[in-house]
Amino acid sequence: MHHAHTATTRTPRRRLTVVASLLAAGLVAGCADDLQAPNTESGVPDQPTAELPGPGGEAASFVTNGDFYSAVINATGDDWVYIDLDTQTQVYPENPDASDAWDIALQGSDIKLNGGTSGSPPGGEQVVAYPDKSEAGTPYPWESVVGAPPPTAVEYVTDDSDPITGGFVSDYVLTTLPEADTEANPATGEGDYGWFHYSGFVAGSVVSARSDVAYVIRSVECRYFKLRMTGYTNADDERGHPQFDLLEIPGTACNDDADGVVPLGAASFTPTADGQRGDVDATAEDAWVYIDLGNALQVEPVNPGDDATWDLAFKRTDIKLNGGASGTAAAALHDLAGADWTTVVAVPADADWHEDADDALAFVTYPPAENTGTAACGNINGDFGWYYYSGFCDDGDGVHHISPRDVVYVVRDRQGLFFKLRMLSYYDDAGSSAHPSFEFAPLN
Repeated sequence: MHHAHTATTRTPRRRLTVVASLLAAGLVAGCADDLQAPNTESGVPDQPTAELPGPGGEAASFVTNGDFYSAVINATGDDWVYIDLDTQTQVYPENPDASDAWDIALQGSDIKLNGGTSGSPPGGEQVVAYPDKSEAGTPYPWESVVGAPPPTAVEYVTDDSDPITGGFVSDYVLTTLPEADTEANPATGEGDYGWFHYSGFVAGSVVSARSDVAYVIRSVECRYFKLRMTGYTNADDERGHPQFDLLEIPGTACNDDADGVVPLGAASFTPTADGQRGDVDATAEDAWVYIDLGNALQVEPVNPGDDATWDLAFKRTDIKLNGGASGTAAAALHDLAGADWTTVVAVPADADWHEDADDALAFVTYPPAENTGTAACGNINGDFGWYYYSGFCDDGDGVHHISPRDVVYVVRDRQGLFFKLRMLSYYDDAGSSAHPSFEFAPLN
């Protein structure tokens, strides 16, 4: 049930008590991506560069505001104002329910996404959002968001109907999430509703943006934006004019063809005291770097899913094995969390072997997570198999950092030979991400 917007403000719908939750670490195999600064190699698919700020439209204006863009929308009318985030343009879709033209739409205090119950873009991705908030009373750390959180770390959601007490239906992510700092007062309506706080009719029905709330939004074209709402009243003190800040950031590509093969030259090997060190350029979003451990070589399998020339493959933070769901060979791993590299000289007699599963890569699942998110880090930090992701916390290497966990893996290759292996870094000497390095040595 939606309310007609015949005035500049209204009593907001009741909140849907759903919170965007942290996914269980390692339960999703994934296209996990790191967060990185916009001026580094981006996880966003190539798109034509638009001249920004965009032209807006009769009910929308965009201006440059430092390093980002700010918008003012006249949402006082009865019609939705549809916005294409990529070009910052107001658009007029003939059939909004099945249109690729728009990403978000605004009407009064409501904001809907082109996904779920609000739209089904026939030629693009459903628009999804990750709603986030800082501690109540603490301004959201907008500047620290330099990339979209990986989908293995957080849950992206889109508009969805859900009947709640009283017969109302809450559809819109941005007007229901994240969770309230002040729960709605059933008598006056005062409380938090997603992006805004409503003062209640007794206090004048004032709508104000919550300063501790922000969103990461993925557009129809699979481009990512950080967005924070900043107000509801324009410069002339007129209500019904929602305002927001916007900036494109890197994120995980929406490419279903994730089984490509990176050409030779993306991996190099150097001898160590007891084995080899491998350095991999794993920046490709839609292709894997395949490795033959026994010969310390990069290979180019013709049919990776049914090929006996490779043992491991790398794609950004993901590592897959030629076994289980990823291949027809018998490659598997056993994890030794906290083990001393020098003392691991043989295969443990009680080794517990793990292969890749349909919904979980062994290397991003084992060992199980010890850290699963803290409020101080935005609840998006945690362990994902071989690595720890810092989220909004600086654990010594900066925010949004990927760090190898203290674990030695025993790897059984496709030929039944055994190696010990440990991850060394996710960054090259220049600090560029998606350049994993690892060390491995044969075992008895």
